[in-house]
Amino acid sequence: MKQTLARLALTLPVVWLVVSLVFLLIHLVPGDPIAMMLGEGATPADIGALRHQYQLDLPLGTQYLHYWSGVVRGDFGNSIRMKDTVGHLIAQRYPYTMALTLTALVLALVLASWPRCDEAAQPINCFRSSRSSASRCRASRLVPC
Repeated sequence: MKQTLARLALTLPVVWLVVSLVFLLIHLVPGDPIAMMLGEGATPADIGALRHQYQLDLPLGTQYLHYWSGVVRGDFGNSIRMKDTVGHLIAQRYPYTMALTLTALVLALVLASWPRCDEAAQPINCFRSSRSSASRCRASRLVPC
């Protein structure tokens, strides 16, 4: 229980750092996402209205607090490019991610265990002089075939 609480306590600063870095990197990218979204013919009034809608006209500290409040609630906002909520986009792609993960896990287990089974099927020669065969010979006495 102590070890679990210690790991959880170490996880919190890492999560804070990652979320803060993501926030800062989003704001450090050159260019204005609103101007790119509306195109070259956008009027300053349209750009201002959309900046207000996405709360990009607020000071950076206020945006940071809004960002964290959304992360804590599980509300990751809206995707500007996909024009959908980020939570919905994640939920939509999650089954495919899990299928890929499980396929990779099964493939890794099969590929990792096949050479071990092949090695276990071969007889052990305890009279060879190499160190690996000597350790295998000791192991074979501990675990009968």
